[in-house]
Amino acid sequence: MKPELPRTTQAPRQGQLLQLNWIRGIAALLVVGYHCEVTMLMPKYFGTGTFPLFKAGHSGVQLFFVLSGFVIYLAHHRDPEGNGSAIARFVAKRFRRLYPSLWIVLVPLIILSFLGFSTRVPDGSDVILSLLILPVKEEVILATEWTLRHEILFYAMFAVFLWNRRIGFGLLIAWGLVGLPLALIDGKGWLIDFIFNNNHLLFLAGAGIAWLYVRKYSAGGPFFLVAGLIVFAVTFYFGISKQIPEKAELLLFGLGAAGIIYGACSMPYLNRRIAPLEEAGAASYALYLIHYPLISLLVKVAVKIDQSVAIPHAVYFVAILVICQLAAFAFHRLIEAPLLNARSMQNLFAPARTATAASNYQGRAPAPSSD
Repeated sequence: MKPELPRTTQAPRQGQLLQLNWIRGIAALLVVGYHCEVTMLMPKYFGTGTFPLFKAGHSGVQLFFVLSGFVIYLAHHRDPEGNGSAIARFVAKRFRRLYPSLWIVLVPLIILSFLGFSTRVPDGSDVILSLLILPVKEEVILATEWTLRHEILFYAMFAVFLWNRRIGFGLLIAWGLVGLPLALIDGKGWLIDFIFNNNHLLFLAGAGIAWLYVRKYSAGGPFFLVAGLIVFAVTFYFGISKQIPEKAELLLFGLGAAGIIYGACSMPYLNRRIAPLEEAGAASYALYLIHYPLISLLVKVAVKIDQSVAIPHAVYFVAILVICQLAAFAFHRLIEAPLLNARSMQNLFAPARTATAASNYQGRAPAPSSD
């Protein structure tokens, strides 16, 4: 069983950044609200908007990507260069963090798809590529898995950095920057677009602010936090009505997210436990995995109810968000956390524990876009 959450007055362990759990929880809520809003807006369901504010909720993905770069660098920057055991530990941690819980969600979805409960039946390659989180042209089984595919590519690049700092650094920078001019070219093919997607700059932004953070360049924390919040909020406001070009919007959300994360982590008095946000952050990956199919099911149920009972659509919206969050708490406590803590998973690929305490920066079990 997972231990009870510590009291909010309990001090964090040395190296922990509990602010990251707040950010994870908020980012996850933004994404779930976005998917709920756009699903209810579809003509086959309600056909009208409920909370237009969440039309820009996809910004939670950019927040997650910056957070992922930050946490991965923070957790592994002290790993010895070129050390096979350290690289194996990194791979093992990434594997057990993402794959087992994902498979538990994917398997029933695959079965349901073959039984006809899907608009498209996946073929063998769809199934294999989804289970392995490898690049695909189109998502067939779990629509939100596209973010994990970018995560895996980032992890691969970072593994090169752990092997050789000089080569890995150059590869990461080239990987991120080449995508900027390519973004202006049409017809370059889906695989090139995937490999050099501008979202990858957000991982690098997160790693960059982590590099500053570990070198104690933390002066001006409140300024960066406020500046980041302003950039993020202004972009969010104009993003609701799609007034900013998509690629510029992505970079602005990333810039705002970098300011928020760097600023928040540079302010020690924010490093405190807040039980609801702590729990939401811990369950954010579970929420990411289950919310999209759950929203699809719950909206169908809401439409059926709405045909016989007049209930404001906002009630359905809030109820769906609450159910998704509660289901994520249950999935995390009953499935994800036990899997992460299982001895077989702890010893996977790397029976020896890491020699550094860097992983303490992670806080509790993070989301896909974190460690």
